[in-house]
Amino acid sequence: MNIEEFITLAKKKKINQLQIVEFQKNSLEVKYLNDCQKKYEQSNNISYEVKAKIAEKYVKTTCDYLEEEILDLLLLKSKNIESNYEDYFIESNEKTKLEQAEEIEIEDLKQLQITEQLKKKYPKVTDIEIIYEVENSSKHIINTNGLDISTAKTRKLFYVEVSVKEKKKIVTNNDTVYKTKERINFKEVMEQTIQDALKLTKERKLKTGEYTIILSPTFLSKMLKEAVPLFSKEEIRKKLSCLIEKENKKIFSEKLTIIEDPTNPSYPAYTQFDDEGTKTSYKELIKKGVLKTYLYNNREALLEKKASTGNGYGNISVANLYIKPGKHKKEELIQKQKNALYITKYQETGGITLNPTTGGISVQIYGYIIENGKITSAFEPCILTTSIFALFTNIVEIANNLEFKSAITGSPTISVEKMSISSN
Repeated sequence: MNIEEFITLAKKKKINQLQIVEFQKNSLEVKYLNDCQKKYEQSNNISYEVKAKIAEKYVKTTCDYLEEEILDLLLLKSKNIESNYEDYFIESNEKTKLEQAEEIEIEDLKQLQITEQLKKKYPKVTDIEIIYEVENSSKHIINTNGLDISTAKTRKLFYVEVSVKEKKKIVTNNDTVYKTKERINFKEVMEQTIQDALKLTKERKLKTGEYTIILSPTFLSKMLKEAVPLFSKEEIRKKLSCLIEKENKKIFSEKLTIIEDPTNPSYPAYTQFDDEGTKTSYKELIKKGVLKTYLYNNREALLEKKASTGNGYGNISVANLYIKPGKHKKEELIQKQKNALYITKYQETGGITLNPTTGGISVQIYGYIIENGKITSAFEPCILTTSIFALFTNIVEIANNLEFKSAITGSPTISVEKMSISSN
């Protein structure tokens, strides 16, 4: 049954406060290995999140369809579950034009079939694997208080992984690009990934010590994603964040501003409202090094008698969180360095990347050596040991190349001084 019929049936069952969130997603995924198509999959999915207030209790469920049995399940939950969970329904007669997920329009697949051409240009390349996904999705929220709003977005993902062989040594390298409706230059991304892989075949061992490091958008997008829980008011309340009692205090370099902007349709996590129906907005979590706000969903807002910040996505999370870009090109940051490291990626050590209660960071890093303003070779994997406070306090400069390397976070390139590197 449709949403209107579902609400009508709910009222007959004496469920007078109800909210339904409908998620629609149309997606296409193609996968190639050396110009041979390995996957072509289209999917159309609809799912629902249903919330009700019954006998002064808030109950929720998720489902793939709207039927009478879902309402019966909510009634059963209200009778058998003891819960002090607090929530609310937005009281609004606001209605927006119903936006639907678009039909998939994939770019010319022939543009993806250039791996053999690139392998001829770069003979040391043995394999090129690529994945291209296009996702059109929408979110529609209706409740019994008159709210009827919707939002829709398009997101593209392009992933490439290359393998190169130098004598008996095989090295792999990969990259991921997120875009909205803007076209992706597949060849440019693939060629850069190959060139970076070739540089990785010549590794040098570093000495343990302090270095100036330049961090890539890939490194920082991933680190920002790891840091999201630190800003969550729920984690603050549970004393699981190192940002407790830091609001309106300077905690990072004044050169650093961290922004969340779900309202920008050019960014991959665009949405007009969160999954609870609260409008999203542009906000500066960090402004010139000062922590300006924590992140709230409905429940945390109720507990403190504040307004939600529009970050209710199941758990408290973000959409389009990024570091504000600077003025100079990435290449200029590199050219200024006499002896530094360009760190492209990391992986956690001991299963921990960022300790949420202390802010400590310990990661195995990969990248290149910079000498006299030029990248000369790769370095053998090393360990970066620092803290989020030191990392974001010792910033020297921020470049202008904002890139989203995660579905929800992005960053420009950043140079940071006095970082401790341990050679393996």
